Amino acid sequence: MKLKVKKINYETGNKKDIIINVKDAQVLGQKAGDRLIVKNIGSKSLEERYWIGILQIDYSNSIVSPGEIGISLDILKEKREIKDNMVLSIKPAELPDSFRFIQKKIKGNKLNSEELNKIISDAATGLLSRIDLAAFITSVNILGMDNEEMTALTLAEARSGETFDFGPDVYDKHSTGGVPGNKVSLIIVPVVATAGLIIPKTSTRAITSPSGTADSMEVLAPVIFDSEEVKKIISEEKACVVWGGALDIAPADNILIEIERPLHMDPVGLMIPSILAKKISMGVKKLVLDIPVGPGTKFPTPNDGKNFAYIFKEIAKNVGVEAECALTLAHQPIGHAVGPALEAKEALTLLMDYSAGPNSLIEKATDLAGILLEMGGKAQKGIGQKLAKEILQSGKAYDTMKKIIGVQGGDPNIKPEEIKLGPYIKEFHATKGGHITGINNALINQIAKAAGCPFSKSSGIEVIKKQGARIKDGDLVFRIYSENQSKLKRAEKIYNSTGGPIVLGGMMIERI
Repeated sequence: MKLKVKKINYETGNKKDIIINVKDAQVLGQKAGDRLIVKNIGSKSLEERYWIGILQIDYSNSIVSPGEIGISLDILKEKREIKDNMVLSIKPAELPDSFRFIQKKIKGNKLNSEELNKIISDAATGLLSRIDLAAFITSVNILGMDNEEMTALTLAEARSGETFDFGPDVYDKHSTGGVPGNKVSLIIVPVVATAGLIIPKTSTRAITSPSGTADSMEVLAPVIFDSEEVKKIISEEKACVVWGGALDIAPADNILIEIERPLHMDPVGLMIPSILAKKISMGVKKLVLDIPVGPGTKFPTPNDGKNFAYIFKEIAKNVGVEAECALTLAHQPIGHAVGPALEAKEALTLLMDYSAGPNSLIEKATDLAGILLEMGGKAQKGIGQKLAKEILQSGKAYDTMKKIIGVQGGDPNIKPEEIKLGPYIKEFHATKGGHITGINNALINQIAKAAGCPFSKSSGIEVIKKQGARIKDGDLVFRIYSENQSKLKRAEKIYNSTGGPIVLGGMMIERI
């Protein structure tokens, strides 16, 4: 059936919903929720040419008339070739072979590389619905994947998009996440690039955390570039910090991630291929993986992190990436700043003045950078962190960061004090003396997001006093920044109702 496009000016949150009139649905013999293959025959792009639509039916004749197909803003934002009044064809969708392979996994059977390739290619071209992919993700979450499956899945995801070649020696750093204020990439990239290594850092925006590396970097310079622009940046400066979502690298993985997030699932069987597919797409040959360990992270104990590291290293080796892993402390934020602008300010301050610290940011960033310097032959084993600190202390890393900011279209001479912070501020003071025995990272994330992070770059929090600090009654311990008063009040309410994320120690263990 051929139907004329009618733009529907609303968002459903679902990039598959299409609407047709009840009379057309009756002719097709389809009901609401059925799957249809939608084709744009004139498209040059395979991804735009056809996809699976989930049928919604208009019984009122007020949304679409017979002969029309309603396309929501969700679809139009993604499939830019679709225009008002153009003609699309639709037909009932038969179940693809990949659907059978997902059923096979659900029943506890191992998938071979051909079957995984088919699942990934059908996910990328839209032949599998969100429900199909949710079933696949859930089965992997429950049943896991062995090393052969993860290797095949990594290669399949990498093949689903563009791949870059920046030469035989390309380096990168990645983190499994879970610790607030983890702006170490803004230090690592210029340190490693100063030493002469190529590091094309693609980063994510925050979804569940107060700030991703791309969010913080965007305070200093644009992060959205196409493939040719990234190639030009790397040819000039050997380094970048850009948003990976603007590039066509491992797009099938992005499709899976979109479904994992609302399911609150991040199974190891998908996490490892996700990380490595994006790295090999960027031509990375050597990688250091930061594995934060502790309560609230993906790896509560060092043993959990160590077991993951061994599996990760093996899969990385299988796909041609040399990887080293570092288990890092995650008991409190890295540095004192949480939120895009605050983290950019703290990183820039350290790059300009080594003595400004903070020590946790210096130690973690140079630890990880040092591993890359050793892997790149720039330092002997065990000496990498010393060299990284020397580069940072000398101001050369700051000079490199200025060049990266400039080539990405930012102001290379921006000063920390020029970074805009939320105009509405609330400070919290200690109500008694003592020493800080712990910090609740999950509560810090909750307060920062209530204040407006990550969507408001100027919002965030400063943890003035951290674990081990002695404080007196009335000392300033915590500060919240927000773009508006209502969000500030929401964040303040969370702080007051929970007692705040800072745990004071004394002789009493607990009050019952």
